[in-house]
Amino acid sequence: MLAYVATIIAIITLAPFRFMSVPQHGLSAIWTPFDIVMNTVMFVPLGFLYQLTREEQNAAPWWHTLLLGAVLSGAIETAQLFEVSRFTSLMDVATNAAGALVGAAVHRVAMQRVSPTAAVRSLALELPLMGLVYLLVPLAWLTGLAGDGGYRAWFVLFIGAVAGGIMGTVHAAYVEPARRGSRRWLLLAAALWFLVAMLPGRLRDAGLIAAGITVTVGVAWLRSIATARDRARHAGSDSNRRFELPTLRMVLPLFAAYLALSSLWPLDAAVPAWYFGLALLPPWIEINNESLFVALEHVAAFTLVGYVIAEFRGRALLPYREMAGRVVRWGGGISLLLEFTRGFHPLYGASAAMLLFTVAASAFGGWLYHLQRDYVRARVAR
Repeated sequence: MLAYVATIIAIITLAPFRFMSVPQHGLSAIWTPFDIVMNTVMFVPLGFLYQLTREEQNAAPWWHTLLLGAVLSGAIETAQLFEVSRFTSLMDVATNAAGALVGAAVHRVAMQRVSPTAAVRSLALELPLMGLVYLLVPLAWLTGLAGDGGYRAWFVLFIGAVAGGIMGTVHAAYVEPARRGSRRWLLLAAALWFLVAMLPGRLRDAGLIAAGITVTVGVAWLRSIATARDRARHAGSDSNRRFELPTLRMVLPLFAAYLALSSLWPLDAAVPAWYFGLALLPPWIEINNESLFVALEHVAAFTLVGYVIAEFRGRALLPYREMAGRVVRWGGGISLLLEFTRGFHPLYGASAAMLLFTVAASAFGGWLYHLQRDYVRARVAR
């Protein structure tokens, strides 16, 4: 998951991938407050996940996280020397490294709010809940960057609602019973999650940010109350009651609505003739950052599709080679249905390349779920 987030960061910062064989410019000394905020926030998940990969008794010192952020940022900035539309700045390296350090600090604070026995469940990628929360962050980045300033960017509210519902369940089921975090800590965490997920793409859209924080915090609060009441109602009768699958079923309609709308927006654009092509984008669409981010958003969404499909049978302890066919069939079926519909859309058209990318993303998401499941089981056993 750490590598996945790092890859998405690299893709976002290197698009539209117009590289030359010789450097196109030198170091830039131009920066804006927008650049500082975006570069810092985008590396916060990197520092958080890096600390999460460490055993609790072997937490990485702060300078390891700082070095990780600086090395990844330095590699990206070096590549940007050869990118026509990008500029290399030492300020970017400094703010990226600082963002990774902030992520490590957030992890440290979070670990202090949960008991050691709950840490595996609530933070260390208990599946599918927190794994989905982490995967939703890069998807929200791409959704914000793909928005053209119109209604499309507001689809991130669906993502915020999904994350809020999951975080509310985790808090009420695992954190609150250990008396390590009051509900106001949950609301703060939900607000910070949305800021990290939204600021890199829509920093200047104050209305969307305010609405997203309201939705994410509100859903987290309501879900926490509902889960706490459900836990109290079953106290003593089912001490091992699980909340993951009911929560997943609750948030799936929200994610399905997001996937359908983002795949077919704008909904009033349709043509009577069906188009099918091999390329990722039809020939009449200009390849720029916005069109690339729309395509990347669609592919990234199918990583979560595969992750969720695997979860519904993952606790049967099947090895992934036995589950891969199921994930590919369901992920491919959903993608095929959407591609057929997109064939009537003048902005997309049905694409063989997109079908292959989304099926591969589904397979990757399912594989990632099984890696995380085995990781959690190993930690619990130890």
